[in-house]
Amino acid sequence: MRIFYGFLAFLMASQPGVRAIQARSDKEQPQTVVSGTAVQSVVPVQAQLGSGMGPSSSSSASSSSGAAGSSAFYPLGPNVMCSFLPRDFLDCKDPVDHRENATAQQEKKYGCLKFGGSTYEEVEHAMVWCTVFADIECYGNRTFLRAGVPCVRYTDHYFVTTLIYSMLLGFLGMDRFCLGQTGTAVGKLLTMGGVGVWWIIDVILLITNNLLPEDGSNWNPYV
Repeated sequence: MRIFYGFLAFLMASQPGVRAIQARSDKEQPQTVVSGTAVQSVVPVQAQLGSGMGPSSSSSASSSSGAAGSSAFYPLGPNVMCSFLPRDFLDCKDPVDHRENATAQQEKKYGCLKFGGSTYEEVEHAMVWCTVFADIECYGNRTFLRAGVPCVRYTDHYFVTTLIYSMLLGFLGMDRFCLGQTGTAVGKLLTMGGVGVWWIIDVILLITNNLLPEDGSNWNPYV
């Protein structure tokens, strides 16, 4: 019995502390006030000051965000530099052909001296003007020079078609007519393909990629 009465006394002694804790938690809870049709959440001032959500804190946060917006480029921000965008988001002009005029290239600082080439080392790379599409957001100048653009262009010259012409009608100079080499094509036509020797040589030159279009363009890879 003494144990039972002692347990009851312990419970009665602990009830005021529980009530005080409950009252304190209720006081710190946000209260909801219904005003007309609007429902507002009222947070005690002590909680605002404790969590740093007071008026001075909000004004400092807004001022810091404004300073961040007007500051320099932020690498961890949502926007990237316009010059870092891939080619899919840019409208780039075709490389300018200076026709081996090195002085014009040095003055403008962009454009190609020559076009064509089969390997990476043979192809010249130049700078072209690119503009970001209107719906793309980025940081910096939206029109800039993009470096590393290959000086390669494609026309209506297809390797397979030219090879067929060379094998079947090469003695008439059809392959060189297709490539735009009119002078040698006429000579090949008048000599009937150099009595067959020139005909065979041009087939070998085509296969080894030594007979190319006269305008300096590459073989068109698209059908």
